[in-house]
Amino acid sequence: MDVLTDLLQRSRARGAAFSHSTARGEWGVRFPAGAKLAIHGILGGEAFVWTDDASRSRRVLPGDIILVRGPSEQFMAHAPGADVIPFVGHPSSGPPGGARRMVFGSAAGDPTTFFCGAYTFEGDLCAGLLAGLPDLTVVRSRAGSSLRASLDLFAGELPREAPGQQALLDSLLDVILVQALREQLAADVTAAPAWFRAMDDPAVGAALRAVHASPDRAWTVADLADEASVSRATFARRFTTLLGVAPLTYVSDWRMALAREQLRDGDAGLAAVARSLGYASEFSFAAAFKRHHGIPPGRWRTAAASK
Repeated sequence: MDVLTDLLQRSRARGAAFSHSTARGEWGVRFPAGAKLAIHGILGGEAFVWTDDASRSRRVLPGDIILVRGPSEQFMAHAPGADVIPFVGHPSSGPPGGARRMVFGSAAGDPTTFFCGAYTFEGDLCAGLLAGLPDLTVVRSRAGSSLRASLDLFAGELPREAPGQQALLDSLLDVILVQALREQLAADVTAAPAWFRAMDDPAVGAALRAVHASPDRAWTVADLADEASVSRATFARRFTTLLGVAPLTYVSDWRMALAREQLRDGDAGLAAVARSLGYASEFSFAAAFKRHHGIPPGRWRTAAASK
């Protein structure tokens, strides 16, 4: 299992209801803050997008995907700094339970068409997923790329009213999100999270996949070096250089992240949490958790539930 897949699955990324908009003439829209990640796709025409500063707006064209890392407000308009109206509450149409259809502006001429969606993530694992994204990112899908193919399929399905449409659109939006994240992280690899850069290293990437596939295994440096097919010394040096932490520190940090998710979201006892993460007993898990967080897991769970 690669780290991107693991983070997306464990963060339980869910796409909120989305919309299909048509805009003409002079128009502008203000999208609300709050979503951990908003996604917009330009299907036709052109627009300008920005977050807090219109002077730093980006021109976007058909095939562009815009990712906005929350909780920023975001704006889209025919020109930088144009007057905007709230997206929330704007009149819409469309089939029950389907994508809302919205119209902005009223002048004649070629329209700009776009879709918008928002993603929610549970817990704090999404921090490692979104850390490599700036507040606003424009991903330009290349002709013939898998992202462009998915976007074309999405655009063709969006205006239809057919059985199963919403399920298909939801799935396609998830595909577009993953492809856009993958392309953006690869395009700006220096800003990408350390785990993403490390996945390109044959040895360290193999070890990371093993850890994420089996976080409950009692990993040793020797075990991880075997997964990497290099000596222990070589593996430890490469891992620490790429990730910034020693191999077993990474394993421990990842287990603690998974422990927090279980303590926050479920009612499993400490013994069950300990077993799921490979600790020999509830007591060894509690001791490790307290060393890492400064408080026992039971008290951490109580504090998290009160937030």
